[in-house]
Amino acid sequence: MAAFCVSCGAALAEGVKFCSKCGAAVQAPPAAPVSAASPPPAPPPAAPSSGGSSTAVKVIIGVLAVFVFLSLLVAGSCFYVAYRVKKKAHEFSREMGGEVAPYKGKRQPCAKLSSADASSALGQPVTSVEQVGNTCEYHFGPGGNQRFAVDYTWEGGAMAFKLSHAAMKSVAGMETFTPLQGIGDEAYIEPMGSGLLMRKGDVMVNMDLRVSGVSVDAAKTMAAKIADNL
Repeated sequence: MAAFCVSCGAALAEGVKFCSKCGAAVQAPPAAPVSAASPPPAPPPAAPSSGGSSTAVKVIIGVLAVFVFLSLLVAGSCFYVAYRVKKKAHEFSREMGGEVAPYKGKRQPCAKLSSADASSALGQPVTSVEQVGNTCEYHFGPGGNQRFAVDYTWEGGAMAFKLSHAAMKSVAGMETFTPLQGIGDEAYIEPMGSGLLMRKGDVMVNMDLRVSGVSVDAAKTMAAKIADNL
């Protein structure tokens, strides 16, 4: 590229230090600007670490495992409690006579103790017999003015018998029934000779002696006859 004198404008030959026309000193050409070094390329972004994700997954799995374990524990406890309750209920039902076979015979109260048998036990004639529901009433004495009732529970009698006995024992705080041997499956004289309670199979028989004037011995004789006919 041609250079020119800055003083007179004459063309300058390459490499001369003074202008051949005006003798002015030739200024050295300015050094080419050094271009700034380009910054090194930025390193590629680091790949996200998988450690955080892995830890979160482990925590979630742990929580789910604990939840499943607790659920199984609760379910197992419920099944166990239900089993124990069912077992206790079954034992209670068996103890209370809930498994006794139901009575299959005729449910005729006055047919279980005839007038003749009642008269023999009472020591005086029975003038009339009247059935009222599941109760048979025997009228005896002068003019039939005395009355003796025998009540029958045909279904669930075994459970009713045991519950009656247990309730009276609980109220009194002690055993107040006098057991009788050889009459039906179970029999008791109620407190103070107020009645006789007898069971044969699933049938319960209750004799109220409080106002009838019937003796305990007469009631025992009639209960034995009834038990034979059930």
